[in-house]
Amino acid sequence: PFKKLAKRLNRWKDGILAYFTHKITNGMSEGINNKIKVIKRRSYGFHDVDYFFLKILKATGFIPDMREVYP
Repeated sequence: PFKKLAKRLNRWKDGILAYFTHKITNGMSEGINNKIKVIKRRSYGFHDVDYFFLKILKATGFIPDMREVYP
Protein backbone atom coordinates (compact mmCIF):
# COMPACT_ATOMS: atom_id res chain seq x y z
CA PRO A 1 0.00 0.00 0.00
CA PHE A 2 2.81 2.43 0.82
CA LYS A 3 4.47 1.85 -2.56
CA LYS A 4 1.17 2.63 -4.30
CA LEU A 5 0.88 5.85 -2.32
CA ALA A 6 4.46 6.81 -3.19
CA LYS A 7 3.84 6.18 -6.90
CA ARG A 8 0.61 8.17 -6.81
CA LEU A 9 2.25 11.11 -5.03
CA ASN A 10 5.10 11.04 -7.53
CA ARG A 11 2.61 11.05 -10.41
CA TRP A 12 0.66 13.98 -8.93
CA LYS A 13 3.74 15.84 -7.68
CA ASP A 14 3.45 18.75 -10.15
CA GLY A 15 -0.20 19.40 -9.29
CA ILE A 16 0.43 19.18 -5.56
CA LEU A 17 3.36 21.58 -5.70
CA ALA A 18 1.43 23.95 -7.99
CA TYR A 19 -1.20 24.33 -5.27
CA PHE A 20 1.38 25.64 -2.82
CA THR A 21 2.70 28.07 -5.43
CA HIS A 22 -0.63 29.41 -6.75
CA LYS A 23 -3.16 28.48 -4.02
CA ILE A 24 -5.59 27.31 -6.71
CA THR A 25 -7.14 23.84 -6.90
CA ASN A 26 -8.85 22.05 -9.75
CA GLY A 27 -11.93 21.45 -7.61
CA MET A 28 -14.21 23.60 -9.75
CA SER A 29 -13.29 21.83 -12.98
CA GLU A 30 -13.66 18.44 -11.26
CA GLY A 31 -17.13 19.49 -10.08
CA ILE A 32 -18.16 20.53 -13.58
CA ASN A 33 -16.82 17.27 -15.00
CA ASN A 34 -18.84 15.36 -12.41
CA LYS A 35 -22.03 17.25 -13.36
CA ILE A 36 -21.44 16.43 -17.03
CA LYS A 37 -20.95 12.75 -16.20
CA VAL A 38 -24.20 12.69 -14.20
CA ILE A 39 -26.11 14.35 -17.05
CA LYS A 40 -24.55 11.88 -19.49
CA ARG A 41 -25.67 8.94 -17.33
CA ARG A 42 -29.19 10.33 -16.95
CA SER A 43 -29.49 11.33 -20.61
CA TYR A 44 -29.59 7.82 -21.99
CA GLY A 45 -32.17 8.03 -24.71
CA PHE A 46 -31.78 11.69 -25.67
CA HIS A 47 -32.10 11.74 -29.43
CA ASP A 48 -30.83 15.28 -29.87
CA VAL A 49 -27.18 16.13 -29.17
CA ASP A 50 -28.00 19.85 -29.03
CA TYR A 51 -30.47 19.19 -26.21
CA PHE A 52 -27.73 17.31 -24.34
CA PHE A 53 -25.37 20.28 -24.70
CA LEU A 54 -28.09 22.67 -23.52
CA LYS A 55 -28.59 20.51 -20.42
CA ILE A 56 -24.85 20.72 -19.72
CA LEU A 57 -24.78 24.50 -20.18
CA LYS A 58 -27.78 24.93 -17.88
CA ALA A 59 -26.38 22.63 -15.17
CA THR A 60 -23.01 24.39 -15.17
CA GLY A 61 -24.53 27.85 -14.93
CA PHE A 62 -23.74 29.13 -18.40
CA ILE A 63 -27.46 29.47 -19.15
CA PRO A 64 -29.49 31.18 -16.39
CA ASP A 65 -32.63 29.64 -15.01
CA MET A 66 -35.59 31.43 -16.61
CA ARG A 67 -37.36 31.56 -13.24
CA GLU A 68 -34.51 33.77 -12.02
CA VAL A 69 -34.57 35.99 -15.12
CA TYR A 70 -38.37 36.40 -15.16
CA PRO A 71 -39.62 35.97 -11.57
